[in-house]
Amino acid sequence: MKKKKIKRLRRKPMQIDKSVTFSYKNVAALKKFVTEQGSILSREESGLTQKQQRSLAVAIKRARHLALLPFTQVF
Repeated sequence: MKKKKIKRLRRKPMQIDKSVTFSYKNVAALKKFVTEQGSILSREESGLTQKQQRSLAVAIKRARHLALLPFTQVF
């Protein structure tokens, strides 16, 4: 028997300008790239370039360290 392929639900990539920079101070913008559980979205889900994804991850980690964003969210 053939194995069934599992289709994964993917979000549509966000339309972001190439010149966008991320700052840890802009919490509202950073929350768009964090899941409900508190993990950072992947490049495929967010639609960012590699350079933007790295700067986004650094900004989110800095905001977490300063307690502007939670590390995890318990429901």
